Amino acid sequence: MEGRPMSSDSLLSLKIVHRVGVLTLDVAFELTQPWTVLFGPSGSGKTTVMRAIAGFVKPNTGRISRGESVLMDRQTGVFVPAHLRPVRSAGQTARLFPHMTVKENLLFGVGAASSSGSGEIADEVIAMFRLQGFTERMPKELSGGERERVSAARAVISAATFSGPERACLLLDEPFAGLDSAVRDQLLLELRAWVAQREIPVLSVTHDVGEAFQLGAEVIKIAAGKIVAQGPVGEVLAGERRRLMEQLGQL
Repeated sequence: MEGRPMSSDSLLSLKIVHRVGVLTLDVAFELTQPWTVLFGPSGSGKTTVMRAIAGFVKPNTGRISRGESVLMDRQTGVFVPAHLRPVRSAGQTARLFPHMTVKENLLFGVGAASSSGSGEIADEVIAMFRLQGFTERMPKELSGGERERVSAARAVISAATFSGPERACLLLDEPFAGLDSAVRDQLLLELRAWVAQREIPVLSVTHDVGEAFQLGAEVIKIAAGKIVAQGPVGEVLAGERRRLMEQLGQL
């Protein structure tokens, strides 16, 4: 199911400057589509952007807003703590509570004031992430890929049950990197349709050209800490796709 463009009051806007080691991150963009891909090579600043949106990094200067809510503004001193932001995220490393079962981990992020439909949402996400047979296991009993799926599923459930004036934005910083490519591709397609139906905006990170084209999403291309292009994947990544096809001997 294709999602419709977000209304103007649902956009996430970002304009920041931040020094990370030898890299000066100087980026500005606005999310306008249901799913946006932040694309770029390792070390280009993708993860720092995601952490700034989530509230785990306080940029040196700039402003971040989600709808009518200002999440960070260095000029006025506003800085909303991560747990209070309408943002939910999953990163490359699965961070699960070791003393909780898989199901307890998954339900930990359910919105405190969420509707009675939260149980149905959790069941749908558990099925989508193929976790039905793992709910009573402990994290130490899972493989690396299984832990990744649980971590990402928890973020999805939390975003879908978030109770606030804006829908939560879902940030995915390559949480499926350790999965088999066939499993990852199928999961991404199902997840894309699921979040679009619920109008949950997604910003995901990848340096995989094929994944970006598979999602058919808006692409923000970043290099050396700066945004170099933003637009439809077929336009922004046309050169990368051609080079990939040439390498595969298909052109």
